[in-house]
Amino acid sequence: MNTSSNGYVPPRVLKFQLGFLLEGTRGQISETELDIPRLRVAEDVTVDFLRGQLRFSRTSRGILVQGVLRTAICLECSRCLTETSVALEIQLEELYLAQPSPHAEFTIGEDGILDLSPLLRQEIILETPIVALCKPDCLGLCSECGQNLNEGTCSCRAEAIDPRLAALKALRDKLSKPNQ
Repeated sequence: MNTSSNGYVPPRVLKFQLGFLLEGTRGQISETELDIPRLRVAEDVTVDFLRGQLRFSRTSRGILVQGVLRTAICLECSRCLTETSVALEIQLEELYLAQPSPHAEFTIGEDGILDLSPLLRQEIILETPIVALCKPDCLGLCSECGQNLNEGTCSCRAEAIDPRLAALKALRDKLSKPNQ
């Protein structure tokens, strides 16, 4: 598959000509296998790959899109801030109406082209985890110097205390010593 000058496959690969299904009878099915490398789905959504199978079924109202797609997106680890690849599985099931309607979110163009990009963008955003970790036991960053603790220890004091709690520490120390 050809990639554009920015290293991504052009998003036009998510546009499917399905005029033949619209002209067909209800129940007619077309299936396609996707195996797309780096892809910019929308301006704000880029995936490392997109793989899976799609089924397009003719209904009385339009085309029903069903499928399971696997992908991965690059996110920042919530603890150490390094880039990490997060795998996602996207379940698709959406009806694209053949006739434009003010209540329809997805429709097929008059030219018979079904654009999967808007639906895929929504589903990827919904599946993106709020908190991404590079590994389950990520140690994060030192709160004093910012050292990535996964790469090694830092020279900061282990007992650095919040200055707002210094008075409580002094009281604890005083109460824990035997009477003098």
